[in-house]
Amino acid sequence: MIFDLIIIGAGPAGIAASLYAARQNLNFLIISKDIGGQANLIPDIETYLGYHYISGSEIVKRFQEHLKDYNVRFVYSEAKKLEKQKDCFVVRTNITSFRSRVLVIATGRVNKKLKVKGESEYANKGLSYCAACDGPLFKNKTVAVIGGGKSGLFSTLYMLKIAKKIYLIEENKELTGPEFLIPRILKHEKVEILTNTKVLEVIGNKIVNKLKVKQGNKIKTLPLEGIFVEIGYEPNLPFLNGLVKINNKKEIVVDKECSTSMQGIFAAGDVTDINEKQVIVAAGEGAKALMSALTYLAKYKK
Repeated sequence: MIFDLIIIGAGPAGIAASLYAARQNLNFLIISKDIGGQANLIPDIETYLGYHYISGSEIVKRFQEHLKDYNVRFVYSEAKKLEKQKDCFVVRTNITSFRSRVLVIATGRVNKKLKVKGESEYANKGLSYCAACDGPLFKNKTVAVIGGGKSGLFSTLYMLKIAKKIYLIEENKELTGPEFLIPRILKHEKVEILTNTKVLEVIGNKIVNKLKVKQGNKIKTLPLEGIFVEIGYEPNLPFLNGLVKINNKKEIVVDKECSTSMQGIFAAGDVTDINEKQVIVAAGEGAKALMSALTYLAKYKK
Protein backbone atom coordinates (compact mmCIF):
# COMPACT_ATOMS: atom_id res chain seq x y z
CA MET A 1 0.00 0.00 0.00
CA ILE A 2 1.26 3.49 -0.90
CA PHE A 3 -0.18 6.36 1.15
CA ASP A 4 -0.77 9.77 -0.38
CA LEU A 5 1.00 11.32 2.57
CA ILE A 6 2.97 10.46 5.70
CA ILE A 7 3.47 13.09 8.39
CA ILE A 8 6.49 12.40 10.60
CA GLY A 9 6.11 14.08 13.99
CA ALA A 10 3.09 15.13 16.02
CA GLY A 11 3.99 18.42 17.65
CA PRO A 12 2.06 21.59 16.77
CA ALA A 13 3.30 21.52 13.16
CA GLY A 14 2.51 17.84 12.62
CA ILE A 15 -0.90 18.07 14.27
CA ALA A 16 -1.86 21.11 12.19
CA ALA A 17 -0.75 19.31 9.03
CA SER A 18 -2.77 16.22 9.99
CA LEU A 19 -5.91 18.29 10.62
CA TYR A 20 -5.70 19.78 7.14
CA ALA A 21 -4.93 16.37 5.62
CA ALA A 22 -7.95 14.84 7.37
CA ARG A 23 -10.26 17.57 6.09
CA GLN A 24 -9.06 16.82 2.55
CA ASN A 25 -9.80 13.09 2.99
CA LEU A 26 -6.25 12.15 2.10
CA ASN A 27 -5.06 8.59 2.55
CA PHE A 28 -2.42 9.41 5.17
CA LEU A 29 -0.92 8.51 8.51
CA ILE A 30 1.13 10.15 11.25
CA ILE A 31 4.26 8.54 12.65
CA SER A 32 5.45 9.79 16.05
CA LYS A 33 6.51 8.37 19.39
CA ASP A 34 4.27 10.88 21.21
CA ILE A 35 1.85 13.74 20.69
CA GLY A 36 2.87 17.30 21.41
CA GLY A 37 6.63 16.93 21.58
CA GLN A 38 8.45 19.83 23.25
CA ALA A 39 5.19 21.80 23.45
CA ASN A 40 4.17 19.56 26.37
CA LEU A 41 7.05 21.00 28.39
CA ILE A 42 6.18 24.69 28.05
CA PRO A 43 4.90 25.93 31.44
CA ASP A 44 2.81 28.77 30.03
CA ILE A 45 1.81 30.20 26.67
CA GLU A 46 0.40 33.72 26.45
CA THR A 47 0.70 34.36 22.72
CA TYR A 48 -1.55 31.72 21.13
CA LEU A 49 -4.62 33.31 19.59
CA GLY A 50 -7.82 32.56 21.48
CA TYR A 51 -6.06 31.78 24.77
CA HIS A 52 -5.06 34.50 27.21
CA TYR A 53 -3.08 31.95 29.17
CA ILE A 54 -2.63 28.20 28.70
CA SER A 55 0.07 25.64 29.50
CA GLY A 56 1.81 23.69 26.77
CA SER A 57 0.38 20.38 27.96
CA GLU A 58 -3.15 21.80 28.01
CA ILE A 59 -2.96 23.21 24.49
CA VAL A 60 -1.70 19.83 23.26
CA LYS A 61 -4.79 18.22 24.84
CA ARG A 62 -6.96 20.71 22.95
CA PHE A 63 -5.16 19.78 19.72
CA GLN A 64 -5.81 16.09 20.39
CA GLU A 65 -9.50 16.73 21.08
CA HIS A 66 -9.79 18.54 17.76
CA LEU A 67 -8.24 15.59 15.92
CA LYS A 68 -10.83 13.24 17.43
CA ASP A 69 -13.38 14.79 15.06
CA TYR A 70 -11.60 13.00 12.22
CA ASN A 71 -10.45 9.51 11.38
CA VAL A 72 -6.70 9.92 11.75
CA ARG A 73 -4.43 6.90 11.60
CA PHE A 74 -1.63 7.22 14.14
CA VAL A 75 1.45 4.99 14.37
CA TYR A 76 3.21 5.30 17.74
CA SER A 77 6.76 4.67 16.61
CA GLU A 78 9.92 6.50 15.56
CA ALA A 79 11.14 7.02 12.04
CA LYS A 80 14.54 5.36 11.78
CA LYS A 81 15.43 5.88 8.14
CA LEU A 82 14.08 7.50 4.97
CA GLU A 83 14.64 6.10 1.49
CA LYS A 84 13.71 7.33 -1.97
CA GLN A 85 12.36 4.75 -4.39
CA LYS A 86 11.26 5.29 -7.98
CA ASP A 87 7.59 6.01 -7.30
CA CYS A 88 7.53 6.77 -3.56
CA PHE A 89 9.36 7.36 -0.30
CA VAL A 90 9.91 4.64 2.30
CA VAL A 91 9.78 5.43 6.00
CA ARG A 92 11.40 2.69 8.05
CA THR A 93 10.43 2.53 11.75
CA ASN A 94 11.29 0.16 14.58
CA ILE A 95 7.99 -1.62 13.84
CA THR A 96 7.75 -1.89 10.07
CA SER A 97 8.07 0.19 6.89
CA PHE A 98 5.55 2.49 5.22
CA ARG A 99 5.47 3.93 1.71
CA SER A 100 4.12 7.29 0.64
CA ARG A 101 4.06 9.62 -2.36
CA VAL A 102 4.65 12.71 -0.22
CA LEU A 103 6.24 13.37 3.17
CA VAL A 104 5.84 16.19 5.68
CA ILE A 105 8.64 16.20 8.26
CA ALA A 106 7.66 17.92 11.51
CA THR A 107 9.79 16.22 14.14
CA GLY A 108 10.75 19.37 16.05
CA ARG A 109 13.73 19.65 18.35
CA VAL A 110 15.34 17.71 21.18
CA ASN A 111 17.44 18.90 24.10
CA LYS A 112 21.16 19.09 23.52
CA LYS A 113 23.23 16.78 25.70
CA LEU A 114 26.37 17.61 27.66
CA LYS A 115 28.07 14.42 26.46
CA VAL A 116 30.06 14.02 29.68
CA LYS A 117 30.67 11.11 32.02
CA GLY A 118 27.69 10.27 34.24
CA GLU A 119 25.12 12.22 32.23
CA SER A 120 23.19 9.27 30.82
CA GLU A 121 23.58 7.31 34.08
CA TYR A 122 21.90 10.02 36.17
CA ALA A 123 19.28 11.23 33.70
CA ASN A 124 15.98 11.31 35.62
CA LYS A 125 17.95 10.56 38.79
CA GLY A 126 18.58 14.15 39.74
CA LEU A 127 19.55 15.29 36.24
CA SER A 128 16.81 16.85 34.16
CA TYR A 129 16.53 18.64 30.82
CA CYS A 130 13.49 20.68 31.83
CA ALA A 131 13.41 22.93 34.89
CA ALA A 132 9.82 23.91 34.19
CA CYS A 133 8.80 20.24 34.28
CA ASP A 134 10.87 18.87 37.16
CA GLY A 135 11.79 21.97 39.13
CA PRO A 136 9.14 21.48 41.87
CA LEU A 137 10.84 18.19 42.82
CA PHE A 138 13.85 20.19 44.04
CA LYS A 139 12.19 22.50 46.55
CA ASN A 140 14.70 23.99 49.01
CA LYS A 141 17.57 22.09 47.43
CA THR A 142 20.87 23.14 45.90
CA VAL A 143 20.87 22.77 42.13
CA ALA A 144 22.91 23.66 39.07
CA VAL A 145 21.53 25.16 35.88
CA ILE A 146 23.94 24.47 33.06
CA GLY A 147 23.75 27.04 30.29
CA GLY A 148 23.89 30.83 30.38
CA GLY A 149 21.85 31.36 27.23
CA LYS A 150 18.14 32.01 26.90
CA SER A 151 17.06 28.56 28.14
CA GLY A 152 19.42 28.66 31.11
CA LEU A 153 18.44 32.16 32.23
CA PHE A 154 14.72 31.48 32.08
CA SER A 155 15.24 28.22 33.97
CA THR A 156 17.29 30.02 36.62
CA LEU A 157 14.55 32.60 37.10
CA TYR A 158 11.99 29.82 37.43
CA MET A 159 14.09 27.97 40.02
CA LEU A 160 14.56 31.10 42.15
CA LYS A 161 11.09 30.47 43.59
CA ILE A 162 11.91 26.85 44.39
CA ALA A 163 15.58 26.10 45.07
CA LYS A 164 17.68 27.00 48.11
CA LYS A 165 20.76 27.78 45.99
CA ILE A 166 21.53 27.79 42.27
CA TYR A 167 24.87 27.41 40.51
CA LEU A 168 24.50 28.97 37.06
CA ILE A 169 27.21 27.48 34.88
CA GLU A 170 28.27 28.91 31.52
CA GLU A 171 31.17 27.73 29.36
CA ASN A 172 31.74 31.16 27.82
CA LYS A 173 33.31 34.09 29.64
CA GLU A 174 29.96 35.88 29.91
CA LEU A 175 26.29 34.95 30.09
CA THR A 176 24.87 34.89 26.57
CA GLY A 177 21.11 35.06 27.17
CA PRO A 178 18.78 38.07 26.78
CA GLU A 179 20.35 41.14 28.37
CA PHE A 180 17.17 42.19 30.17
CA LEU A 181 17.27 38.96 32.21
CA ILE A 182 20.89 39.16 33.32
CA PRO A 183 20.60 41.94 35.97
CA ARG A 184 17.77 40.10 37.71
CA ILE A 185 20.02 37.07 38.09
CA LEU A 186 23.29 38.86 38.88
CA LYS A 187 21.86 40.60 41.93
CA HIS A 188 20.05 37.62 43.42
CA GLU A 189 21.59 36.19 46.57
CA LYS A 190 20.53 32.63 45.74
CA VAL A 191 22.60 32.50 42.54
CA GLU A 192 26.32 31.78 42.23
CA ILE A 193 27.45 32.39 38.66
CA LEU A 194 30.34 30.33 37.29
CA THR A 195 31.39 31.57 33.85
CA ASN A 196 34.33 30.24 31.84
CA THR A 197 33.37 26.91 33.39
CA LYS A 198 33.21 23.54 31.67
CA VAL A 199 31.31 20.56 33.04
CA LEU A 200 33.52 17.49 33.38
CA GLU A 201 31.43 14.85 35.15
CA VAL A 202 28.09 14.18 36.82
CA ILE A 203 28.64 12.29 40.07
CA GLY A 204 26.22 10.51 42.36
CA ASN A 205 25.31 7.58 44.55
CA LYS A 206 22.12 6.22 42.98
CA ILE A 207 21.05 9.86 42.56
CA VAL A 208 23.03 13.00 41.71
CA ASN A 209 25.03 14.54 44.57
CA LYS A 210 27.99 16.28 42.93
CA LEU A 211 29.09 18.00 39.75
CA LYS A 212 32.73 18.20 38.68
CA VAL A 213 33.62 21.34 36.71
CA LYS A 214 36.70 23.13 35.44
CA GLN A 215 36.74 26.91 35.86
CA GLY A 216 39.70 28.30 33.99
CA ASN A 217 42.52 26.00 35.09
CA LYS A 218 40.94 25.05 38.41
CA ILE A 219 38.87 21.88 38.91
CA LYS A 220 36.01 22.07 41.42
CA THR A 221 33.49 19.61 42.78
CA LEU A 222 30.16 21.20 43.61
CA PRO A 223 27.90 19.51 46.20
CA LEU A 224 24.30 19.63 45.00
CA GLU A 225 21.07 17.69 44.69
CA GLY A 226 19.88 18.48 41.21
CA ILE A 227 21.11 19.43 37.75
CA PHE A 228 19.20 21.09 34.93
CA VAL A 229 20.85 20.88 31.52
CA GLU A 230 19.60 23.92 29.62
CA ILE A 231 22.06 24.36 26.75
CA GLY A 232 19.53 24.64 23.97
CA TYR A 233 18.10 22.33 21.36
CA GLU A 234 18.97 20.62 18.11
CA PRO A 235 16.76 19.34 15.28
CA ASN A 236 15.36 15.85 15.77
CA LEU A 237 16.56 14.27 12.53
CA PRO A 238 18.38 10.97 13.13
CA PHE A 239 16.46 9.33 10.27
CA LEU A 240 17.10 11.83 7.47
CA ASN A 241 19.69 9.77 5.60
CA GLY A 242 20.93 12.74 3.57
CA LEU A 243 17.78 13.08 1.47
CA VAL A 244 17.34 16.85 1.93
CA LYS A 245 19.60 19.83 2.42
CA ILE A 246 20.35 20.97 5.97
CA ASN A 247 22.16 24.08 7.22
CA ASN A 248 25.09 24.40 9.63
CA LYS A 249 22.66 24.09 12.56
CA LYS A 250 21.45 20.77 11.10
CA GLU A 251 18.02 22.30 10.39
CA ILE A 252 16.13 21.38 7.22
CA VAL A 253 16.36 24.19 4.69
CA VAL A 254 12.91 25.14 3.36
CA ASP A 255 11.53 27.80 1.04
CA LYS A 256 8.44 29.95 1.63
CA GLU A 257 6.22 27.02 0.58
CA CYS A 258 7.87 24.65 3.11
CA SER A 259 9.46 22.73 0.23
CA THR A 260 12.81 21.06 0.82
CA SER A 261 15.57 20.36 -1.68
CA MET A 262 13.90 17.02 -2.53
CA GLN A 263 10.70 17.12 -4.55
CA GLY A 264 7.86 15.53 -2.61
CA ILE A 265 9.35 16.21 0.82
CA PHE A 266 8.05 19.16 2.82
CA ALA A 267 9.04 20.25 6.34
CA ALA A 268 7.55 22.49 9.00
CA GLY A 269 8.12 23.82 12.49
CA ASP A 270 11.19 23.81 14.71
CA VAL A 271 12.98 21.18 12.64
CA THR A 272 13.38 23.74 9.82
CA ASP A 273 15.55 26.82 9.37
CA ILE A 274 12.77 29.32 10.14
CA ASN A 275 14.00 31.75 12.79
CA GLU A 276 10.96 31.79 15.05
CA LYS A 277 10.57 28.71 17.22
CA GLN A 278 7.09 29.25 18.62
CA VAL A 279 4.01 27.03 18.99
CA ILE A 280 1.81 29.37 16.97
CA VAL A 281 4.42 29.66 14.21
CA ALA A 282 4.91 25.89 14.05
CA ALA A 283 1.17 25.31 13.75
CA GLY A 284 0.92 27.82 10.92
CA GLU A 285 3.90 26.31 9.13
CA GLY A 286 2.38 22.83 9.46
CA ALA A 287 -0.82 24.01 7.79
CA LYS A 288 1.18 25.70 5.04
CA ALA A 289 3.33 22.61 4.45
CA LEU A 290 0.21 20.48 4.05
CA MET A 291 -1.34 22.87 1.54
CA SER A 292 1.90 22.84 -0.45
CA ALA A 293 1.87 19.04 -0.31
CA LEU A 294 -1.69 19.06 -1.67
CA THR A 295 -0.63 21.18 -4.64
CA TYR A 296 2.26 18.79 -5.30
CA LEU A 297 -0.01 15.74 -5.06
CA ALA A 298 -2.47 17.25 -7.52
CA LYS A 299 0.34 17.62 -10.07
CA TYR A 300 1.69 14.17 -9.23
CA LYS A 301 -1.64 12.50 -9.98
CA LYS A 302 -2.15 14.18 -13.35
